[in-house]
Amino acid sequence: MSQPKAAPKRKMPSPKAAPARVASSAGKGKKPAAQAPKPKRSIPVVGIIFGVIAVLLVAAVTLTGNTGPDGEFGEPAISGENLPPFQRTASDPAIGQSAPVAVGEDFAGQPVTIGEAGTPTAIVFLAHWCPHCQAEVPQVQAWLDAGGGVEGVAIKSVATSSNSARDNYPPSAWLEREGWSSEVLLDDSDNSVWQSYGAGGFPYWVFLNGDGTVAARNSGRLDIATLEQFLLALAS
Repeated sequence: MSQPKAAPKRKMPSPKAAPARVASSAGKGKKPAAQAPKPKRSIPVVGIIFGVIAVLLVAAVTLTGNTGPDGEFGEPAISGENLPPFQRTASDPAIGQSAPVAVGEDFAGQPVTIGEAGTPTAIVFLAHWCPHCQAEVPQVQAWLDAGGGVEGVAIKSVATSSNSARDNYPPSAWLEREGWSSEVLLDDSDNSVWQSYGAGGFPYWVFLNGDGTVAARNSGRLDIATLEQFLLALAS
């Protein structure tokens, strides 16, 4: 008789390793402790802001001269007695009177003086918003560029009555655009230089003899022929 075959042996599954996350029952159900955040470096924001503002202010002054809420202004020092207010009369009471001396700066901060004795001088007071000034400046400059002017007589100017709310502002850009070559004294926010010279209508011309006394004054535009006659009279 044949012997019955032995039943095949069943392979027992090998036990699997327990997951690492449950290897320790002591920590079961607890969240891992959060790491403390690294301290952040503080940034001096206020210091940076004030630094930027300071740089911008310096740049603004360098490019445009002194500025205020209403326009471009200087800080001229004025000595001497004021001229009487300008009036269109046959006899100007200012003629023969010593003009005030104003010491100040131009738009670039360079020193400018008007009214001092030594050289006969024509002084024109200009307001950037005045249409007559806007017509006078290029006319006079074209004459000067073409060789005009009178030898021995200086032409100087005062930028006054500046107002950022009015047209053709700022005066520095306007005069630069026109190629204005005469010295420019920057008046203050009270228009003190203009007031001290009698505050005539713009453009306002004041002609000074070599000794600093007033030879003539004129309110309003001058054609080139008339301007040249005033200058020749100063030179004689």
